[in-house]
Amino acid sequence: MKVRPKMSDVQPDWVCDDCGREWGRWWEGSVYTGPVPHCSTYHESICDVCGKAKAVTEARDYGYLRGGWQPVTTG
Repeated sequence: MKVRPKMSDVQPDWVCDDCGREWGRWWEGSVYTGPVPHCSTYHESICDVCGKAKAVTEARDYGYLRGGWQPVTTG
């Protein structure tokens, strides 16, 4: 049985691929460990993790994010 990292209590609305690979529970370094096949839909918006304008999707497409990530702050 695979033990996944603890999921963060707070999840972002939108996550870019870079942040999803860094913080997603289905990623261990550069190795994907989630369900196969897995399809995601992306659109252009602001990533709630890094604050950059990129193609983003929902956090659930990365197995939700591990604890420790912080939402980007503006201002």
